[in-house]
Amino acid sequence: MTDTTLAYYTACWKNLVRRYESADVPDLHALLASSFPPGARLLELGCGSGRDAAHMLASGFDVIASDAVQEMIDAAAACHPALAGRICRICLPRDLTPSLGPFDGVYAVATFMHLTRPAIQDVFSRIRHILIPEGRLFFSVPLHRDDVAADEFDAKGRRFTAMTHADWTGICRHTGFDIITAATTSDGLGRESFAWLNCLAVSGRS
Repeated sequence: MTDTTLAYYTACWKNLVRRYESADVPDLHALLASSFPPGARLLELGCGSGRDAAHMLASGFDVIASDAVQEMIDAAAACHPALAGRICRICLPRDLTPSLGPFDGVYAVATFMHLTRPAIQDVFSRIRHILIPEGRLFFSVPLHRDDVAADEFDAKGRRFTAMTHADWTGICRHTGFDIITAATTSDGLGRESFAWLNCLAVSGRS
């Protein structure tokens, strides 16, 4: 993840936490909960305010949440005390090592688009090494943003790697995942120009 992207989240974590916690995401939460076997051991990458990890924990999953920004980790623990002892710092891709696993599943909401294409491929490959055989990966990423310049950075300095539906699923397949579902949904914050790809994949047998 670029230094400018991390700097933005480090500086603006208070406003972002309020925003994340106010988002209307029942459909996302239902989709997340239905993507993994009951009671599965899960790793969340880029937990932000802890909103999704807290929901998954309350739904009976054994969740470890992670973020690259310490301020976000502290905020998640404060917002959701049930996550105490379940949050760690992981900077992608370097900290995603086999020693973290094994997990039944990994999920990431609004995280992978901040990485370069090579880093995204690296992360997907690394995820396979922390999953059990036929473990699952769920991720949600924007397919379109109207606030990102041609150089793939927005005015706040955050990287947004723009890829199509086929690009994302293609990287999944290239790194050894089989696609279960890949559907486009609207934005949880009500931004009409934003569309999201919600992809569920399973680690292949090979």
